[in-house]
Amino acid sequence: MKSNIKKENQTKMQKLFPEHYGQKVILKDHDYMIDFDPDEFHKTVGAEKLTYDEYLDIQMKSSHEVRVYFNICYYNIPLGFKGRIERRTKNNICFKRMFVEGMFPDGVCFDGKEEHVWMSNAQFEEYKIGDCVSFFAEVYRYVKTSNGKQIDFALRNPKNIKRIEPYELPSDKELFLQEISRIVCDNCYLSEHCNKTYCILKS
Repeated sequence: MKSNIKKENQTKMQKLFPEHYGQKVILKDHDYMIDFDPDEFHKTVGAEKLTYDEYLDIQMKSSHEVRVYFNICYYNIPLGFKGRIERRTKNNICFKRMFVEGMFPDGVCFDGKEEHVWMSNAQFEEYKIGDCVSFFAEVYRYVKTSNGKQIDFALRNPKNIKRIEPYELPSDKELFLQEISRIVCDNCYLSEHCNKTYCILKS
């Protein structure tokens, strides 16, 4: 019975995305983003017991619930993170008001924010609740199972950890305007001739 279900799922995914299935392709839609790359499937922590088709199906159903700015960093260039230590357990630590800094391949930088980010307590032992720290870390994908299976993003292997002064997060309005500016820039007819620093359309 289980083999029949898996076969039906496989047929469904192959019929929906025959041109992308098994390819190094990322498909973006207003409802979902699906990474078809088989290498990304094998790199995803916790996906060892999933079939490729189950992995695609989970992405389709849960991609709108992922940590947006970790997602952007994963597919681009993370530059650093700032966080305020909110909670800690024996093995883990929780950051509130996470400030995200990253860069697109064209050199344009972006800011973002995430809430309630859990990481391993390793490397953070000397810091206490309420401390603000800056650090660099690897962004990775994993299968989240706390509320049904989802593909989400998290941080690991922190480096260059420093205690810092309290900081301000970008507002939702500022992040919205940043996204609008990026969309306008990406669709500008002069984009191939622009250094992404000074807008030549306005000059």
